[in-house]
Amino acid sequence: MMTARTTRRAFLVLASSLVTATSLAGCGGSGAASVGGRDAGPYRVYVSIDLSGPTKSYSEPIVDGLEIAADRLNKDGGIAGRKVEVEAVDDQNNPTKAVSLLQKRLSDGNKPDLVYAGGSSSVSLSLLPVLSRSKILSMAGTVSNVLNDPAKFPYHFSVSPPGSAYAPAQAKEAQAKGFKKVAMLYSNDATGQSTLKLYTDAFQQTGIELVSAGYESTALDMTSQLQQLKAQNPDALVVNGYGTAALYAFRGRAQIGWDIPTYGDQLSSSFPLVKNLKAGDLKNVKVVTSSTSVLDGDQSPLYADLVAAIKQGKHAAALSQMGYNIFVTGYDLLELVNVAAKQAKSADGPAVTKALEDLKAPDPVPWLASGKSGDATQYKYSATNHFPTAGPGLLVFVDPGTYNADGLYEPGQK
Repeated sequence: MMTARTTRRAFLVLASSLVTATSLAGCGGSGAASVGGRDAGPYRVYVSIDLSGPTKSYSEPIVDGLEIAADRLNKDGGIAGRKVEVEAVDDQNNPTKAVSLLQKRLSDGNKPDLVYAGGSSSVSLSLLPVLSRSKILSMAGTVSNVLNDPAKFPYHFSVSPPGSAYAPAQAKEAQAKGFKKVAMLYSNDATGQSTLKLYTDAFQQTGIELVSAGYESTALDMTSQLQQLKAQNPDALVVNGYGTAALYAFRGRAQIGWDIPTYGDQLSSSFPLVKNLKAGDLKNVKVVTSSTSVLDGDQSPLYADLVAAIKQGKHAAALSQMGYNIFVTGYDLLELVNVAAKQAKSADGPAVTKALEDLKAPDPVPWLASGKSGDATQYKYSATNHFPTAGPGLLVFVDPGTYNADGLYEPGQK
């Protein structure tokens, strides 16, 4: 049970650097002080995120990424000539609590310029009506397609491609392997059902048959569902689920002696499988991940500088636990806003929104998720689309592995 006590922490970005004066100097955004000449006080970034609950370990690297970007921008004049201040507030990943904290913040008369709108899609969805009414620019890494509705939420953007990007990539992989029928084991809850629909639609477009079986999210044994799927003689299996559910699914597959090509979906792939399963449980298994996170992959030229800054921060250990891309979520967000503010010649939320919808990316780009090729995550927003695009080289299927000390995924490593 989460504590009812609100932990409120202000992360004021000071002149003492997490990075050296030259580190990340080539990341773009120079000359921000010349944008918008008025003295409007600090540029306030309000971060609604879980700082004490079960997703705390994911939240802290995002805040770190924001702080590192803010520190770099402040050395160069801030955003629109205003010093960036990052304030992280503990919403405990609770939508009701998140709204209550935001409303209190707004009632204090200290309106933020930018809001990081929650660490989960449910929290984001609860905050967006309030933010839209107040015309406050918001961004997040949450990926539900429901959030990508500029008509309803005109000032909200995501820095992560939508969850729907994974299904076409999986269908393309199946097509390349020559599969005619693919089975999917999915969690029979709202998340699993929506995932199944995305995969069903994607496979229909390729002409590949998709058969499925659902399990209850609290199930401890999935062998009956796996036997049901095996009886239909598919060429491959996709496993949907997270945490212990994913573990039981892969263990059940091994128990019935089924070793056809098997893929973890975006949820099960993100779980540390090799640390929790035996090698036999993962025979012929692939996971999907970003090409920018894989060792010898498509890392941005700025990767080394960001990792160096992370290692000087409070949560360097998260590099080997969750990878460096989780830090990129916060870092890229502020870099995008800075470029848009320069383009708009204003830090005003509606003006930055218009600039993001017609973003002119500098060369080189200051954000890392685009990778070395610039073809990974593509920040090509429009008036009808506020999510980035997954480029053709973003998602790759590799052996299960672990992150190394520099936050890169090493397939096949324990």
